Amino acid sequence: MNILPGNLRFGAGQPVKRLEDQRLLTGKGQFIDDKPEDGALWLHVLRSPHAHANIVSIDISAAAGMPGVTAVYTGADLIKDDVGTLPTLSIFKRPDGKPMTVPPRRLLAHEVVRYTGEAVAAVVAASRAEAQSAAEAIVVEYDVQPAVVDPVEAVKSGAPVVWPEAPDNIVGAMSYGDAAKVDAAFANAAHTVELDLVSQRLVPSAMEPRSTIAEIDKTSGRLLLHVQSQTPASTRDLLAESVLKRPKDSVRVLVGDIGGGFGQKTSLYPEDGIVAYAATKLNRKIRWRGDRTDEFVGGTHGRDLTSTASFALDDKGKVLAYRVKSIGCTGAYSSGTGNIIPLVLGPFVQTGVYDLPLVHFEVKSVMTHTAPVGAYRGAGRPEAVFIVERLFDAAARKIGMDPRAIRKANYIKPAQLPYTNAAGQVYDPVPSRTCSIAP
Repeated sequence: MNILPGNLRFGAGQPVKRLEDQRLLTGKGQFIDDKPEDGALWLHVLRSPHAHANIVSIDISAAAGMPGVTAVYTGADLIKDDVGTLPTLSIFKRPDGKPMTVPPRRLLAHEVVRYTGEAVAAVVAASRAEAQSAAEAIVVEYDVQPAVVDPVEAVKSGAPVVWPEAPDNIVGAMSYGDAAKVDAAFANAAHTVELDLVSQRLVPSAMEPRSTIAEIDKTSGRLLLHVQSQTPASTRDLLAESVLKRPKDSVRVLVGDIGGGFGQKTSLYPEDGIVAYAATKLNRKIRWRGDRTDEFVGGTHGRDLTSTASFALDDKGKVLAYRVKSIGCTGAYSSGTGNIIPLVLGPFVQTGVYDLPLVHFEVKSVMTHTAPVGAYRGAGRPEAVFIVERLFDAAARKIGMDPRAIRKANYIKPAQLPYTNAAGQVYDPVPSRTCSIAP
């Protein structure tokens, strides 16, 4: 039997009543800054002003003696306490067939900084202002090194190297389709069109910057992490098992209202880990609140895909073959999704809603001395669809067809559904009616 009355059905296109609007619009939301301070200490992060440098020395003596300061931490302190690094999914191969390799992403940089804004030290003090003032008293001696910030330049011979184990700066590579058949189609096509396209790097800017509170629950002894996370379960697992190296049931992640996320507030950030580490080390409640600068230089960025794409078409505007070569930038470190986005998620939808029988996609993910790239607003899919749509416009101009007509000639037809695209992804038919919940 149905567990909903017969007249209550749901599915695509059906209205869903929102439950949160009244509370949020009347000022009753519960964001991290709404939580009482309750004697919490404040943490402030000192960031690198350089895109690439060796850390010669860090002098914290003046900062440690300033008013209100409880503790000052460096990367060496975290290594001494066996604090772990932020893991990534090492599931791809480099062009030479060897496993992908990336630099370890520490909560605080140790020996080397690889992008402007990388956290170098953290100060814990009685107030946010005192922590900020003490951070300014930390003296870091840097040996500045050459840097590369353009992923296209990063793969050229002689480019500065982000990570010595990947001297060409290439993290991973994937290919899709049949190169020989695509080449043959291009050789015999009535028309060809090619575009160089860039989906520029961007900085997400949610209304509420990232913030974190960590404390030890006095009753259970568990570490409580109040954080803006779109993935609280994996955030807990990474913090417990990879960073603090403790059972994950000893950590509880709590998420209240979030003033915007859109992919950027996915997974665990270094600041979250530093706050949690300080809370366990000092057995005190610790707060950190990012500002716009923290988000600009310390949060994951989006997009950063450079592509050369081309169509081979017959004289009626039907696409015979589709070729794309792309470089997706990961930044200096690989976020959890940093390689999946250009190497998998984009290619899966790169043909869009069109029946494109032959494709050849070559994609590389490349490191640069920039902030890590992660999920943002579609995580690779908008960039991929942008490529095919721009090509259709260019092809229409070259052939002299109406842009709508050339698209209509290449749409997947209803009779072709379910349809499998050239990257192996299945497009299901749209159901003719919505369904009720049934056992």
